[in-house]
Amino acid sequence: MARRPLLARARLGLRRCWRAAAGWRVYLLAAFMALPDVLDALPGVDLAPLLPEWLPGTKVAAFLAVARLAARAYATKLAAMPAREPPR
Repeated sequence: MARRPLLARARLGLRRCWRAAAGWRVYLLAAFMALPDVLDALPGVDLAPLLPEWLPGTKVAAFLAVARLAARAYATKLAAMPAREPPR
C-alpha cells in the first residue's frame, strides 16, 4: 500500500487534532484573539531575567515587536471579515 503524501498526512493530523480539541476550541480561539493585546502589554515588561544566557534579549524583543505587528494586522483582518449566516 502506497504512503500518502506529506501534505495529506499533515492535513489528516490537523483534522484529528481539531476533533480531539472539541472542548478546548473556544479557549484556543479566545487566546488567539487576545494575543495582540497581550503582545501590546509586553514592551513594558523586562524579560531579561527570565531569558537564558545564550539568548540575547534584543532578538526576543525584535521577535515580539514583529509578532505584535503581525498579530494586530491579522486581528483587524479577522474583524473586517463578514459574518457567516447560519444555515437554514
